[in-house]
Amino acid sequence: MGMTMAWASSRRGGAALLALALICTTAWAGPPLVTETADALDAKACELEAGLSRAKASGLAALRAMSLVGSCGIGSDTQATAGYERSRAAGQTTQAVGLLGKTTLVAPEAGRTGYGIRYGASFDKAPAKGWHRQGLEVLGVLTRELRPGLLLHVNLGHVHQRSAHQGSTLWSLGVETTADTTLAADFYGDDRSRPWVSAGIGRRFGGGFGANAGIAVNFERPRIRQLTLGAKLEF
Repeated sequence: MGMTMAWASSRRGGAALLALALICTTAWAGPPLVTETADALDAKACELEAGLSRAKASGLAALRAMSLVGSCGIGSDTQATAGYERSRAAGQTTQAVGLLGKTTLVAPEAGRTGYGIRYGASFDKAPAKGWHRQGLEVLGVLTRELRPGLLLHVNLGHVHQRSAHQGSTLWSLGVETTADTTLAADFYGDDRSRPWVSAGIGRRFGGGFGANAGIAVNFERPRIRQLTLGAKLEF
């Protein structure tokens, strides 16, 4: 989740950009996948996702976070997403909100690469401070079927963080299966920090309900490990 890296950024300023990267790029993607996909929701189709996460690094207090993300198709191959996250570590609470849109330019199909664009803004509220705009992002997204039942996703884009007065290039590679039990793996990061790797599993049940779990590890020192649990409702 996004605030995991915000917690880490208290140790090094460069990690703050990846905090925003996770808020804008991965925190609002569809777990257990981290990388954004190129397909937008159909008009009037919606998803509601809730998640819990715990991150820990040696010498630092554990960070616990909860998130709620809603997405709906609004027509013209476009979907709108709003997300909220609340995290707590060492007795302090931080909140973040993301407002995002995604437009599919070419729909992914068997034998055809799909691609589109995602764009949005994030806002956060630190302890004893008011809400303020944290950053803006633009992200190119690509999806390609590697073989039946296995998809590759690629993301590349830019995020500008207001508080740091600087921008960063974001990238992500992910693969996932498409059966009712979904397996996913991702490799992602930015040009200012060491990358992350993650693996996850999701299961679709009846009535549009699904659940997922994942683990992510980064290559900074000390190494941060993050566990997530989530649930999704499609309607």
